[in-house]
Amino acid sequence: MNVRTFAILRLLKDGKFKSGDYLARQLNCTRATISNSLKNVEYCGIELAKIRGCGYCWINPISYLNKELILRLSSINPDNFCITLFDTLDSTNTFLLNGFIEGQSNNNCISVVATEFQTNGRGRAGRSWQCGFGDSLTFSLGWHFEKGVSALSGLSLIIGIAIIRVLKSFSICNVCLKWPNDILIDNQKLAGILIELRGEILGPSYAIIGIGINFKLSEIIKSSIKQKATDLYTFLGDCFDRNLILGALLSELHSILSVFGELGFSHFKKEWIGYHAYEGQAVRLILPNDKVVEGTVDGVIDDGSICLVTSMGRKSYHVGDISMRSNFL
Repeated sequence: MNVRTFAILRLLKDGKFKSGDYLARQLNCTRATISNSLKNVEYCGIELAKIRGCGYCWINPISYLNKELILRLSSINPDNFCITLFDTLDSTNTFLLNGFIEGQSNNNCISVVATEFQTNGRGRAGRSWQCGFGDSLTFSLGWHFEKGVSALSGLSLIIGIAIIRVLKSFSICNVCLKWPNDILIDNQKLAGILIELRGEILGPSYAIIGIGINFKLSEIIKSSIKQKATDLYTFLGDCFDRNLILGALLSELHSILSVFGELGFSHFKKEWIGYHAYEGQAVRLILPNDKVVEGTVDGVIDDGSICLVTSMGRKSYHVGDISMRSNFL
């Protein structure tokens, strides 16, 4: 998709038919340009109807992210947030990370970047994050810590807590966590977290916190995801406004990150264990060297490491490129 495609979609967002002539006049281009710009949009989860004499209709239009609405729906001072919205970015994390490297971050303002579509969304350990246009909530937030990078163990786990708290506040039940950074419904992935840290060992430091939540994925997008994935629409039969969820998340993230900066992960450990899908279950951990460790999950320790009771005793394993699999699935 190109810039023209996004402009056309804005004109079609009311779900009504618009003729090719009308769209061309509005965008000062030819009908052929309109037609070419809308080719292959189905691969981004966009369903268009085209009828001769009627024009184009967006069958499944999204409710666009709106800065004023997001701020109005959050319970914090809007002056504390610098929210930037895009139709498309390669990656919200990359955008914020580049700003930090170039010295554009502002200690007095919490930078938030959200986009309707990511062309190169990233997950943990270099994996890709698949989504279509406006079918997910994909955003990143920058947060400054006085502590150093070495003191931020467990950060991804408390972000998971924040997401669970918000979803449960909207009566979205059966959501739980999978160590270290997945949010599940019925053992299917609903959301993920990507944390990237920059700064000094002893401080200060800066975290780029990326969050992706699936709202209503198209079948094409679902088929491109190489694991069991679901979305809120599949589970609820309806979708919440993404602006509402993002506003609530910003409020919760502001609160939980402030406490984490003072007290660390140990303050949240018991709550996290209560949300963990595999607590007390037999699992396999697949380590970076492809070694497999089997045991029963027995909580986490103060730095966020997962604990297993194994044949060799109780062992802890730190966050990294480690995959967890239930022995019952």
